[in-house]
Amino acid sequence: MSHHRLVSRAGLGLALGLMAAPVSGVSAQEVLERLELHGALNAGYGRADSIGVFGIPQKGTSDYRVFTLQGRFALTPKDHIVAQVFNRRLGASPLAGAIADVTMQWAYWQHKEGDFTVKVGRNPLPRGLLNEVRYIGTVIPFFRPPTELQLEAFDAIDGAVVSYRHELPFGIGFEQHAFAGGSENRTVASTAQGQQLRIARTENMFGGQSYLTLPVANAKLGLYGARYGFIQTTGRGYRSNVMGSAEATVSIFKLQTEHGRITGYGPVNDNRSGYTWLTTRLHDRFAIAGQHAYTIRKLYATNPAANRMYMDTRTAGVAGVFSLTGSTVLKLEHHWREGYAFDTSVPVIRSQTPTSVVMAPASKTRYILASVAASF
Repeated sequence: MSHHRLVSRAGLGLALGLMAAPVSGVSAQEVLERLELHGALNAGYGRADSIGVFGIPQKGTSDYRVFTLQGRFALTPKDHIVAQVFNRRLGASPLAGAIADVTMQWAYWQHKEGDFTVKVGRNPLPRGLLNEVRYIGTVIPFFRPPTELQLEAFDAIDGAVVSYRHELPFGIGFEQHAFAGGSENRTVASTAQGQQLRIARTENMFGGQSYLTLPVANAKLGLYGARYGFIQTTGRGYRSNVMGSAEATVSIFKLQTEHGRITGYGPVNDNRSGYTWLTTRLHDRFAIAGQHAYTIRKLYATNPAANRMYMDTRTAGVAGVFSLTGSTVLKLEHHWREGYAFDTSVPVIRSQTPTSVVMAPASKTRYILASVAASF
């Protein structure tokens, strides 16, 4: 039996145990009253016109979905245990082999006292506007948040999160989250030998996320910062990540934008990325969303004088979002992608000498994605 399948069964068993665990002296009826269940399904069909990306190949795939199931049990009015498992299928993505059929995404104890909340265990990582809802298709206009900034990483932190929420004068809301622990990072890198799956573990991670909500245009501003040890087969060192976020809603328009930078050593690294979403609600049941995202990387050559920044990815997309019911959404998306990050290797460097580097032309692809999202 594979390691992934063992992990899958163990995670599912733990989640079901947490959801159904009896409490001494509590009747079955009271257990049901203290238990909340929530779930979400995001399933789709995608097809690329040339180079496969995000697991969507030229021939198309319907093996594409995310299903989450969350159980929340109230131990006391101030204490809860929360567990969330999810099933994820990634089509033809090189990452598919690194993700078990069923995994434990979150499993934590939460205590609330006044304006403070403490979470211990495998917690949602407070990082940006979309991290906690990245798999909930009914609340975001696209199938997924832009991976340029979101990455296949940092959806959870094994450790502790302390949050403080307070209302300031003039209708301003303030949130501060502090966290410490470890997390995971999954990437596919193009090398001279082809595509290489890299799974890294981050430890000794610490940082914070701040938010301000303003009484004008439902505006929200955020600032995130973290530092962590970085361990993978190609080396170890540290990384620093900073990110700024902003969103606002004016009439039928909602704008969301986030931009960040990751730097570090062991090996050296300098990535800058971001995205902008604009959603226009034309009807109670229909909206159009547009997306632009990018990643700029620093290329480190043998001769430091030849180091350079280059556009690794540049993407654009548009989606039609149809609300079928209050909890079911249909999305039709068309995306354009240019750069060097795809599901198959494309050349990044055309030629290099001890004093110069010539970049290969950027590759291009388009893909369509039709999906249905439902939640309860």
